[in-house]
Amino acid sequence: MAEIYKDQTSPIKTKIFWGGELVDADGAVTAVVYDITEDDTIRPAVNPNVPVGTFTATKLETDMGTYQVVLPLALCRRNRKFKVEWRYTVNNNQGSHIYFTDVVTPYANLSDIIDDLNFGTDPSDPNYKSYHDLQMAEKYARKLIEIYTNQVFHLYDDKQIVYGSGSDILPMPFKLNEIHEVYENDVLLIDNINNVKNWIYVPMISESGFGIRVNRQQLMDDMIYSANGMVQPTINDQGFSAAFRKDRRYSVQGRFGWSSVPDNVEEACIVLIKQYFDQDRAWKDKYVKNISTFDWKFEFLQDAHKGTGNLYADQLLSPYVLNGMVAF
Repeated sequence: MAEIYKDQTSPIKTKIFWGGELVDADGAVTAVVYDITEDDTIRPAVNPNVPVGTFTATKLETDMGTYQVVLPLALCRRNRKFKVEWRYTVNNNQGSHIYFTDVVTPYANLSDIIDDLNFGTDPSDPNYKSYHDLQMAEKYARKLIEIYTNQVFHLYDDKQIVYGSGSDILPMPFKLNEIHEVYENDVLLIDNINNVKNWIYVPMISESGFGIRVNRQQLMDDMIYSANGMVQPTINDQGFSAAFRKDRRYSVQGRFGWSSVPDNVEEACIVLIKQYFDQDRAWKDKYVKNISTFDWKFEFLQDAHKGTGNLYADQLLSPYVLNGMVAF
């Protein structure tokens, strides 16, 4: 799947196959782009059936049957998913195919990668790396980081189901950035998007981001609810029980993830990008425990199969590894 970096413009390419071979289209090739991102905060709501734009593709002269479009920067300002319908005519027959592409947040800036790893920007430079080379290396590093840490380091909308434990804190499996809606056993408590409040509590994100807590000093009494035309939950009915009641099912919809990539994650990404290009040196920073000069026998530590494959990168990422235990 092709990727476009957030706040950048990258070409989306396709190839036309006809009769099992790459062929050029009879005339113009167009790309009809649909936004299929699920995001409750967008107003007006995203309609995945209405195109956000139709673009005429450019033919790559050096590659048979290969075309590309560059989406406007305005469409690439946030993480999102696009469906692209390529339309063309071959031998007077109309054809089309569907392609998907994501706008993603890179874990390291391409300029920093080039400077830190001393890559060349001129094709004549022996250390030259093309834009595509850098994209593939960054994607390799990003996927390793996400698999190892069990989380992503950008913002995304999602819904998580958790169960109360009889306290004023509700733990979350992933870092929470914004609270959109909270349901208790499918009953709406809070809807911050539409300003609906059917709960005496005001939920807040905990200091670590991995939980929701309530502040009892902000409780509203029945008079305030009546004055604002809200359903009265009656504080007396709640008594002094915990806000998140034991074994109750809570559905939390919101914006999860990180508003910016942490420094250690960015550094780990650059380290793994270097590893990507150093494939001929497979033993470097790979948990090598012992090297025997006779018959060149290599012995690896067991942890080599548990992390990214790079000791330094694993150390940088260790504070961000989620294993089911989080701090609130």
